[in-house]
Amino acid sequence: MATNSSLQHALERLELTFAPEQGRSVATRRGLGYNNALFMAAELLLLGKQGFSPLLLIEEPEAHLHPQLQSRVVDLLTERSSGSGAVQVIVTTHSPNIASSVPVEQLSLVSRGAVFSLAPQHTHLDAFDYAFLSRFLDVTKANLFFARAVAIVEGAAEAVLLPTLASCLGHSLSRSGVSVVNVGTVGLFRYSRIFQRADNTILPIPVACITDRDIAPRSADEAMRKKLPWLAELDDKQVAKHVAARRKHDNGSVRTFVSDWWTLEYDLAAASWVMATVMHKAVSAAAFSRTAWPTEQDLAGIEETATKEIETWQLDGDCLETAALKIYQPLRLGGVRKPIAAQHAARLLRGTVLRPEDVPPYLVDAFTYLCGAPRR
Repeated sequence: MATNSSLQHALERLELTFAPEQGRSVATRRGLGYNNALFMAAELLLLGKQGFSPLLLIEEPEAHLHPQLQSRVVDLLTERSSGSGAVQVIVTTHSPNIASSVPVEQLSLVSRGAVFSLAPQHTHLDAFDYAFLSRFLDVTKANLFFARAVAIVEGAAEAVLLPTLASCLGHSLSRSGVSVVNVGTVGLFRYSRIFQRADNTILPIPVACITDRDIAPRSADEAMRKKLPWLAELDDKQVAKHVAARRKHDNGSVRTFVSDWWTLEYDLAAASWVMATVMHKAVSAAAFSRTAWPTEQDLAGIEETATKEIETWQLDGDCLETAALKIYQPLRLGGVRKPIAAQHAARLLRGTVLRPEDVPPYLVDAFTYLCGAPRR
């Protein structure tokens, strides 16, 4: 039998109490999740009293628990699985909250009936990667552990826009079980190495790292180029070397899809006049949004003006590269936010059917890799 003091300690770790609040009975305060937490705490205490090496198996401890209590349960399980009288605990979960609370090296992926340990001897992750992931792999990114396929992107703009863009091409990221993970421009390949095995086993989980080429086009002036490589100063071999460097981490199920020219927004505008029109409307709306969120009437006026400007550029003989530079300039130099432009672009594209030739080839290839053939 567990002592009162040990039971009290376990309850304190979970921040639970039996004391009724004024005017409310204990029975009305305790739900299924609360009872599950109490049961796990009791089992841990009882197992700790056994003379043999105890083992506790828990299926989905997150059931009926709000996220904060899930973290408390993980803390308790971690505490009781170390030190004297330790209990070996094996947990299965579908909770990103729990997955993000446990060190990556203590996790195992389960996919198509196979188990893949993420311990150091089994992955391409090194000590710096594990330390990095312990800092940055939060609950919003931990959904990658439960995905059928993973798109790792560099920013919020990609995370906002790519699902809608894929849908316009006949793909459904949600139906295909694709998690889009925004890593915020850093550590793209630290996350992808989670899925690369030391023995070169190929996980049945396609992982697409979607990244910018970051080579300024020939017509970009010095202000637009900033410190980026300039296509006018590179030959084909140098460009190929630049792209190959971005793909050097590819291995197993991990593939890197590099933009065809510069960056997501520029490449979309340069892909076709259809996308140039969408992006010009979106960037114009984002520029307006710096001071106030546009009303439907505002948007109608903004979009009409943007459409007329596109038509004028075409009549003047502008090529797509020139138009794309004009469209991208407010994002590059004018302080217009890319995520807001992506939000407007997603709104404009919703329900639209696009042809593959309307969209940058690297995105078409990435969507096909993640989802298979498009469905119409």
